Amino acid sequence: MKRFQGQRLSGDVRIAVIANDALGNYVVATPLLQAIRRKYNPKRLDFYSGHRTEELWSVDPNIDAGFRIFGGSPRESTLTALERGAYDLVINLEASPWASSFAAILCDERSYVVGPCLGANGRTELPFALDPIGRLAKDPEWTSADLTTRYPFLCSSFIGEIFCRLAYIDGPVPAYSVPSAAPSLEIPPLLIGTSASLSEKLWPVDSWIEVLDTLSQQGFRAGVLGARPSTQREYWQGDSIEQILVEKGLVEDLRGRLTLPEVVGALSAAKAVLTLDNGIMHLAAATGTPAVGLFRSGIHRLWAPPVRTVQVLTPPEGGGVSEITTLQVLEAAGNAF
Repeated sequence: MKRFQGQRLSGDVRIAVIANDALGNYVVATPLLQAIRRKYNPKRLDFYSGHRTEELWSVDPNIDAGFRIFGGSPRESTLTALERGAYDLVINLEASPWASSFAAILCDERSYVVGPCLGANGRTELPFALDPIGRLAKDPEWTSADLTTRYPFLCSSFIGEIFCRLAYIDGPVPAYSVPSAAPSLEIPPLLIGTSASLSEKLWPVDSWIEVLDTLSQQGFRAGVLGARPSTQREYWQGDSIEQILVEKGLVEDLRGRLTLPEVVGALSAAKAVLTLDNGIMHLAAATGTPAVGLFRSGIHRLWAPPVRTVQVLTPPEGGGVSEITTLQVLEAAGNAF
């Protein structure tokens, strides 16, 4: 295996992409999947991820075949990879030890690699290329304010663009593209997402209550999106906030009642979305529905999708999400409606 530095790929090219199965991670990978199709026209583009986003990647038209490697048996995943054979190009978007090891399993001595990968000796990581893109790949400060100054080939610090540049893909970055289906339920005009992967992403329940109570008095019905509570508690933070809002009658409980493509359809049907920095926010950005996203300061530079329909709210520099005021949110929600 060797580092990819934009070498010419010819013939019946087979490409594999590895991505975390958190919802936002799948969505931010979709610009890269489209860009790979356009630039390399691969014979096969296979996607290795996990069950949490399978409802989306299994029907993604840019993916020829998808496989679970997160949330399942490493032994079975390894056997599946060996059956598929080595790829010409392996693009790993996930930094975990298992993803790094699995990237190496997908390679032989002729394979090119993008992203973290165990070296051929099985002892150390494969070194990154000694070029500007290689330096970006190993730079731990992707959220820094001067990222585009230090790497002038970047037009933005958005992670979707970074993924494309690490694969040596130039030019405009495609927009999000996610599968959608008509929801089987009536959808309230306002949809919210109150859970996230980390506790520091959460907004206080009292703030949610104040905002939703105010909007309710103005005649706006709201619904809360998310996984069913048992699943929510397993993977995400904030299920107790959801439950309080449901019990107070401030939101309709849509948790676990829609498939992920139906969630996309629901977001398309809504008039506005109010959400934390989570997968719901990224899906909303894909639909073009006006959305308000609450971000940690600095993280927004990397993770906020650069689309006009998403209003990004952040606390003062160094502050937490809890410092975003209800007045800020209500003003932004008013603009969204």
